[in-house]
Amino acid sequence: MELIDIIPNSLSFRVVTTLDIHDEAEIPTTFTGRVRRHDAGHVIYVAWYKDGELDNPGRNHPAYRRFRPDGRLKYELFYTHGLLHDPGAATPAARGYFADGRVHYEERYWAGKRSDGKNGIPAIRKWRQDGTLRHELHYADGRRLRLDEVSMVRRIR
Repeated sequence: MELIDIIPNSLSFRVVTTLDIHDEAEIPTTFTGRVRRHDAGHVIYVAWYKDGELDNPGRNHPAYRRFRPDGRLKYELFYTHGLLHDPGAATPAARGYFADGRVHYEERYWAGKRSDGKNGIPAIRKWRQDGTLRHELHYADGRRLRLDEVSMVRRIR
């Protein structure tokens, strides 16, 4: 079902086309707007498209949010022109959450390729349930770096 929503946008309003679907085949190939996928009476995900590609509707709002059956956020993904991309130095392109809402993992991307953050933050960071760091992995241009390569890449930047 297609709906037109009016969303407050600063001092004006933004008109957004919204599709409520049960199957991805219902999304037109060049769709621009918001898609909400439903199953068993709850929202599975909300995705934002621009010309058929996942694209963030704003700098602080991800293009894709997946929810748990209880409605809590499971993970969120930031896309630019259909590619995973960090929206800023402090925000990773992918972030997953434990059921209690605490951060489980973060992944950083640049133009669809896993890469360390511009400020040297590892491309992948995962935490345990108790909040302690489980591990960090470094990447450059989509390729995992060995420990001896990490310091070399930092000197070049």
